Amino acid sequence: MSPLRTRIYGPRSGRAFLARAVHTGYVGRIIGTVLGAILAVWLAVTVASGIFASLKTFLVIGLIAMAVFVVVWLVARRARQG
Repeated sequence: MSPLRTRIYGPRSGRAFLARAVHTGYVGRIIGTVLGAILAVWLAVTVASGIFASLKTFLVIGLIAMAVFVVVWLVARRARQG
């Protein structure tokens, strides 16, 4: 006798109930797998977009720093000549 069958007593001990209980567990496992896959994809996209946003921020900060460096370099060269 299966463990599931030994735990079921009373009016719910028929074959129909047993089949329904097994089916419900199987469908629940499928739903859990699908939801897990969806959440994994959502997490991957979220992490990837966060990394991409960080790289864009570093790029903008680097470009601003480069512009400031060039301006300071040009001003210092001009002050030396004059």
